[in-house]
Amino acid sequence: MGYNTKNYTEQGGDVTHIGGKLVFDDGAEGVMPNQAAATGTSGTNAIAAINDLLIKLKNAGLMTADEWAAPTVTKDINDTVAGHADRQANTNDISSVAVSGNVITITLSKKVSALKDFDGGNGWGVHKWLGIGVRPWTEAITGLYYNGSQLTAEDVTEAQSVGLNDTGYFVRWVAADLVLAGDNSQKSKSTFTLWANGYQKATYELKIVEPSA
Repeated sequence: MGYNTKNYTEQGGDVTHIGGKLVFDDGAEGVMPNQAAATGTSGTNAIAAINDLLIKLKNAGLMTADEWAAPTVTKDINDTVAGHADRQANTNDISSVAVSGNVITITLSKKVSALKDFDGGNGWGVHKWLGIGVRPWTEAITGLYYNGSQLTAEDVTEAQSVGLNDTGYFVRWVAADLVLAGDNSQKSKSTFTLWANGYQKATYELKIVEPSA
């Protein structure tokens, strides 16, 4: 059977031929399913080119992007910088941290009102600051975008300065009083977003739990 068009589907629908240009108009629907990155050592340049193409397709919305795994979160922060003792004391009053879905719950051993005041500096204000370590993946955090801004070598240094030496950790300083009150009108927010090339954007919510008495 002959065809007089460059783009056609054979009888039965199993094979489609694209001989011309394929254009996605505004409002077009249909996204390719997620494809995992290629691995191996043979043909290294070809593998890198394939993976670069996959990332471009995911970023353009033409392929389902990768989903984030649940981040690892730790309360084991050791800030030894002079003048940071009050913030470290607040961090020491964290009983536990837990991740459920996209909610990070910080449980305290004392009331937020009993925590120490600390000036976050750089316009962040005086609040009941404490710190947690967040590890959304095991790659370098300089590949992460946090609230739309790419993390830098300074963020790596900051994480290492408080004892977070494993690759993939960054420090999230938390104004416990603002989070508890649900006050997002100030510079510190109770949510943050993460994104990376090839990944979906994920938003995480912080929750503070005080002791009942």
